[in-house]
Amino acid sequence: MPVVGFDIEGTDGEPQDTRIVSAALVYADGTARTWLINPGVPIPADAIAIHGITDELVRDAGAAPREALAELSTEIAKLIVNGTPLVAFCAHYDVTALHTELARHGLPAVEWERASIIDPSILHREVEPDWSGGWRLGDLSRYYEVELTTAHDAASDARAAAEMAVSIAARHARIAGMRPDDLHRAQVTWYAEQKRELQAYYDRQGRDEQVSLQWPLETKRRR
Repeated sequence: MPVVGFDIEGTDGEPQDTRIVSAALVYADGTARTWLINPGVPIPADAIAIHGITDELVRDAGAAPREALAELSTEIAKLIVNGTPLVAFCAHYDVTALHTELARHGLPAVEWERASIIDPSILHREVEPDWSGGWRLGDLSRYYEVELTTAHDAASDARAAAEMAVSIAARHARIAGMRPDDLHRAQVTWYAEQKRELQAYYDRQGRDEQVSLQWPLETKRRR
C-alpha cells in the first residue's frame, strides 16, 4: 500500500508550544506539497540553527498561518478518508503540533483517531531492541540505506521517513504483514512501553522529567 510522508518544522521543540514554519507531504509517486508559513512570532535563533528558516524568509515568502494550515489539514483529512497511511518520524511531534496550531487558529481538528500513522522511530525500537547507534533521522537513514538530502528540510525529512518505513517492512516480515490500522494500534502500545523504559531510566538518574505515554496525539502537557 502506498504511504505519504509527513513532516513539519517549527519554532520550538515542544509540540504544544511550537508555531509551524514549514510543512510537507510527500507522495508515493515522488511528488510533494510544501508550505512555508509565517508564524507571526519571531523564530528563535536555536530553531533557525536547526532548520534554517529565518524571520526574513517567512516575512518575504511565507503564507498566513490560518490559510496554510487549513490547506494542510484538508489534504491530510482527504488522505485519512482514503485510508492512506501517513508516515512521520517522531510522529507525536508533528501530530500534536498541528493539532495545537489548528485549535490556536480556530480551524477544525483533524480526525486523528481515524488515521493510520506509521512512525519509523517506534518501529526501529521494536525490531532492533539491542540497537546502540544514534536515534536521529540521519542516523537511521544511514542504517536503512535511505537518502536524507537535507536534514530538517520538511520535504526531505518526510521523504526519508516514508522510505524508511518501507525499508523496515522489507526487512521485517512481522511489520510487513500487518494492516496499517493494526500497525497503528500496535505502535500505540509499543510507544507506551518504550517511554515507560525511558521514564524508568530518568527515575534511576534522579532526573525530574516526566515523559508522555500518549501517541500519536499528546493531549497532556509533559513537565
